[in-house]
Amino acid sequence: MQLLCHFDVTDFADWHSAFTADDESRRDAGLGVLQIWRDADSNTQAFALLSVNDRDRAEKWITRSNALGSDDAATVTQTSYHFIATA
Repeated sequence: MQLLCHFDVTDFADWHSAFTADDESRRDAGLGVLQIWRDADSNTQAFALLSVNDRDRAEKWITRSNALGSDDAATVTQTSYHFIATA
């Protein structure tokens, strides 16, 4: 299973630095970064594909103070996510 995340960000480079700095909390939640993308036409859209080892721990990580936004040094203005599986 994977977790696909979309971030509206103030600046991709600033967000990416903050996202990278939060690696330990993601690993503690059983998440691994598979791929990171930015919108080809915008510096304010970021996407991350994460591997999920334990969905319950991943969901707790997401809801913990809204980890998708709050752990990224105030660079995130809005987020969405989807748990996905290979069909």
